[in-house]
This record gives sequence, structure tokens and C-alpha cells, in this order.
Amino acid sequence: MLKINVCGCALVDNLFTNISFCSEEMEPFLSVQDGDCGIAPGKLVFAEDLEKFAGIKYNFLIAAVTGGKLPDAVNLGGPAIVGAINAAQILYDRDAVFSYYGAGGNDAAGETLRSFAAKTPLDMTHYQVIPGTATPVTDVLSDPEANNGKGERSFINRIGAAQELTPELLGDSFFDGDILWFAATALTPGLHDKLTTLLKRGKDAGKFNIVSTVFDFRNEKKDPVGPWPLGESADSYKYIDLLIVDCEEALRLSGKKDLEDAFRFFQASGVSAFFVTFGAKDFFAWSDGRIFEPTGKVLRLPVSALADEDLAAHPERRGDTTGCGDNFAGGVVSSFVRQKLDGGENGKLSVIDAAAWAAASGGAACFCKGGTFFEQKKGEKAAILKRYADAYFDDPRVKEI
Repeated sequence: MLKINVCGCALVDNLFTNISFCSEEMEPFLSVQDGDCGIAPGKLVFAEDLEKFAGIKYNFLIAAVTGGKLPDAVNLGGPAIVGAINAAQILYDRDAVFSYYGAGGNDAAGETLRSFAAKTPLDMTHYQVIPGTATPVTDVLSDPEANNGKGERSFINRIGAAQELTPELLGDSFFDGDILWFAATALTPGLHDKLTTLLKRGKDAGKFNIVSTVFDFRNEKKDPVGPWPLGESADSYKYIDLLIVDCEEALRLSGKKDLEDAFRFFQASGVSAFFVTFGAKDFFAWSDGRIFEPTGKVLRLPVSALADEDLAAHPERRGDTTGCGDNFAGGVVSSFVRQKLDGGENGKLSVIDAAAWAAASGGAACFCKGGTFFEQKKGEKAAILKRYADAYFDDPRVKEI
């Protein structure tokens, strides 16, 4: 059996699915320059900072942007918990236990979050309710016409109890896992600022460290030019076995202007393997050979062609793009865990297998409103994704790699 312990933010997503970033209502609240605390497509901003940028209270602001309507859907969100649920659903029949470490409040949003989580295979034993705090909530503004019709979203986060999640609250039991997954810790500042120490502790104990990131608005606001810190120092990278980021996060973490330079930064930093997503475009993967098979060069990999075909053929089934990146990360991790359980090929894990399940997971998320898919029976999600993963292996572009 493998124990995968996951820490990071879990929250309630309020999904507004037909918002136009080009509308007159949106224009006063849009970001003008990096770090100014305005709304920016594809990025996250904290509600308190957005209030200062706009000069009005948040309840009036969100009403203006959405036309005063209620959310089109409410779902379980947060990059850490969404990715972990996807991986646990895929591996429903394998000897793997995913345990989530997080914090929320004893409020109505917290009750909603816990009721959602109870419908998933995730172990929530270590989720802590902190009296007197608010459960984190994100208002997700989704524009289905953005990004050439593939959709784009923006996130407005109320951080709440996630502010209270510290290494001390995480506790010693987190390090009992075989695999430690630090997911989007920029939304849990108490963990993010101590990430070097946490990663070193995991590595010293012989654990596998996985880091997946999210847009770090807190550090973007502090310094919109310099590289974002990842923990106390750049030593964090040498303790990371698997890093999963999107293209903008790759640039901002590395402090580079070009993706090729960002790739070279991560390769030189000591990271064993990385995946870099690019929205609905091709993504990238690299491994130095310590865990995954060595790739030599950085691989350019396609997104799921079958998912794109299904979206074009069945527009009525379209959800939104919320959670695509989180599910992508869960797909990578599910492959990592399954291959570890199976022993890999000569002890090395296949990058293409991880890419297939990542692309399947990210593509299928477009059919769901919000990041979490609630199964009617065990194995339902795995069966859906297997169809996409199998097609991915047969994609001529992948076979040529």
C-alpha cells in the first residue's frame, strides 16, 4: 500500500459560468498592470485586495460583475483537494490511500464543503475545523467565449481559515505518508513560506515530494517583477521529485521571460521531473531519469484530441474550464502512484503514461461545472478517463515522441 498525504487549500467554489471579460460591467474592475489587484483572466486575486483596487465593498462589486445573480453552480474547489480527489477516483481499485490535510471554519460554507467531500474517496480525517474562522470561498468568473471559444476563468478568493494552516497545524502525521503532495500552497501562506523546511524534512525521511502550484497573487503583489519565492529559499527545488506548474507560474517562479529559459532554470535547480501546462495548448514534460524515465530534451505533448472532438460534437455537455489544471495534476499523480505500485519499467516510470492520464483528466474536466466530479458509483470517473487515456496513447503525435 502507498499512503499519499496532500496538504493545501480546500474551498467552496461559487461558479458564475456566463461572464464576459469584455463587458462594460467588468471593465472598471479589470487589472491594468501586473500586481495592481484587479481582476485578470486566468489569474487569482484576493477579495480584500480587489476591494481596495475598486474602491467599493466586495458584495457590491460581485453583484455588479454578475448582474446580481446567484451562482450557476456551487462545487468543491481548491487545487489541493480537487487534484487529490481525481487521483483517488482514478485509483479506486488500487492499494493507495489519499489523505487530505487542510482547515476550514465552522460556518455554512464549511458544512457544504464537508458534505461534498464525504461523497468522494478522499480520507478527510486530518481536515481541521477552526472555530471563529471562515471557510475559504472562491467566486469563479467564467467566460466561455474567451481563449478562442475554449473558455477562460478568473478567481476571487476569500482566504479565511486557509490562513491558519501552518506546519504546526499540519503535525507530524503528515510525514508518515510515502508520498507528500504540497498542492497550491500559495493559498495557504503559513505552509508556503516554510516550504523549504517541509520539503527537506520529507526528503530527509526518504519520502517522495510532489509540488503543484497556483498563481501566487500574494507575492505577485509584493513584487510583480522579481521571481516568486517558493519557501524560504531556492533550495526548495532540489528537494522536489515532481513539479507541476502552468506556463505563467513557470515564468514567475523562475524569474525568466521565456519558457525555454524557465525550463533550463528548473533543470539546473535540482528538480527531478516537471510538467508545465499551457491552458488548452500543448504542454511540456521533462525528467532527469531519477524517478521517471529520462527524456533528454523537454518533451512537447498534445492535449487530448478526443476530448476536443467530444467538446466540438457535444457543446450541450460543456461545463467550464474551472479545475482543468487541478485535475491535470491529479492525473499526473495518479499515474505516478500506480506506476510506483507496479514497480515501473526497470524501476523507472513512464512520462508518456503520466501525460496520457494528465491530458485525459484535464480534458474531461471541461464537461463538469467546477473541478470536482461526483461519482454515482466507484470506478465511474476512472472509466471515463480511461477512454481518453487509451486514445492518447494511440495519437500519432504521441507515438512519434
